[in-house]
Amino acid sequence: MLNYTFCKAGLLVSFLFLANGCATPPQSKALLASPPDIAAKHQISNVPFFPQQDFFCGPATLSEVFNYYGVEKDQQSLAAELFVPKLKGSFQIEMVAAARQSGFVAYAQEGNLAQLLSLVSEDIPVVVLQNVSTPWYPMWHYAVVTGYDLKKQLITLHSGDLANRIAEFSVFERTWARGKYWLLAALPPTKASQYLKPFIYTRAAQDLISVGKSSAGITALTQATKQWPDYWLPYFLLGNYFLSHDVKQANFWYQQGYKLATQESAYLNNYAYALNAVGCNQLAKQTIEQALILAPKDANIIDSQQAIYQSKETAQCSMSSVSLH
Repeated sequence: MLNYTFCKAGLLVSFLFLANGCATPPQSKALLASPPDIAAKHQISNVPFFPQQDFFCGPATLSEVFNYYGVEKDQQSLAAELFVPKLKGSFQIEMVAAARQSGFVAYAQEGNLAQLLSLVSEDIPVVVLQNVSTPWYPMWHYAVVTGYDLKKQLITLHSGDLANRIAEFSVFERTWARGKYWLLAALPPTKASQYLKPFIYTRAAQDLISVGKSSAGITALTQATKQWPDYWLPYFLLGNYFLSHDVKQANFWYQQGYKLATQESAYLNNYAYALNAVGCNQLAKQTIEQALILAPKDANIIDSQQAIYQSKETAQCSMSSVSLH
């Protein structure tokens, strides 16, 4: 999605009446029928509020979230990274990139109201994209969700030049739905949540490594193995990272996730390569043969097999460097 914000401070309240409607929107209706199993009411304490400068709702919301987690950045410095002067706004892709460059896991997705409130219940402030006008005259706006009240059907946001603005679920949902329910949880790499999707979180963690934030990315991937211990992908990515840095550490991570990835040919190929690199030739042969059963025509796996069968077991291979399957 390539929406950008046009969020002039002071105009938001006057446009909010346009969000009102008669029928209860679908997610608010579902929430009434089946509330999530979270605290009935919650307000995240100490989320800073910085009244946005004109058109700076994107930088302002990120500044509030970053400072909440102890990373001091003001909206002016963030605007230099993500604000598009010609369009008087900030694209979602730039919001994600700015969070990543600041060392956060930039978890973005098309969310839902139950998930949003559940994250807030765990003291995770969430940036949301709203259209606070109409579909035919959009006014895009970012806000930070900081609290809710299930019984009263109210949500609390830092929005524009108003701190802890309160809106009804139904009114909020209409504005959020026009932004395709987009949310961004910028998380420190030591933090995850059961209310996040494992693949999206893991991809966001890997993205940190891709932009040179390796330490943060490794921490986040390690956190993913703790949050979702039965999910193979974080172990694979950790193994891949260490394969070119510390092959024994690579073997450790591949081994940790091996039983979860016996049907993943790429995982088995890389694990076999790592085993062979520490002299565990027999284990490497067993593992590469498993990979070939899954993908018998894969050129990379065939190359790995040939290299492994040309190698020999060495004294390097020991139980201290890798465990047996």
